[in-house]
Amino acid sequence: MHASVPAAVAGRAAAMRPRSAALATFGLPGWSARLRHALLAAACALGAAPGALADTPDNTVDSGHTAGTVTTASRTGLTVSPRDAAVRQVVLGIISFTHWPTPPGHLHLCVTGRPDYAQGLVDTLQAGSTPLEVQHLPFDDSALGAACEVVYLGDLNGAERQRVSATVAGRPVLTIAEHDPTCTAGSMFCLNVDGERVTFDINLDAVARSGVRVQPNVLNLARRPVTP
Repeated sequence: MHASVPAAVAGRAAAMRPRSAALATFGLPGWSARLRHALLAAACALGAAPGALADTPDNTVDSGHTAGTVTTASRTGLTVSPRDAAVRQVVLGIISFTHWPTPPGHLHLCVTGRPDYAQGLVDTLQAGSTPLEVQHLPFDDSALGAACEVVYLGDLNGAERQRVSATVAGRPVLTIAEHDPTCTAGSMFCLNVDGERVTFDINLDAVARSGVRVQPNVLNLARRPVTP
């Protein structure tokens, strides 16, 4: 597992590491000394940008206290590959540590673009105790901003990705992307998939601008192996 937190959210973080603090990288499975360094750098960055990750649990989707309790349920009973099941586990874990300005009774996850790892994101899922309705929408559908609390981005070209970013701008929407290795295209969480091993990067600047709050406990996902 690789773990690095570059530093540019503020001067204190910048003094700590030479790269940009807007990006924090964490992975599943595994645990190493580098994660401890990442957490220290993240704490520094978050101290400079307190709106990025929220300590308070208000309006948070019930995570069952640990990422390991995140469950999935689909009416389709579709069998998915271990890789896509691992992606689903990570996505549901991220959602479980996110909260919105208005507590949702249930959430809408919208898949857009050309996803390679979203086979497990179908029909109805369960993030903790919160139902999650999943639908596929075109990248230029205005409902991505108006009707979706979570947007999962598959493969998109630059213009398409900018269109999605413009649609969700100013709205409390959690964004999770495939195929954004630098995590600088505006999404909050960026998945890195290597076989059945799934890691993710966090763009703290995008989180701070999003209107949703993410608990620091999301970092605990890095401590637990994926069990699809």
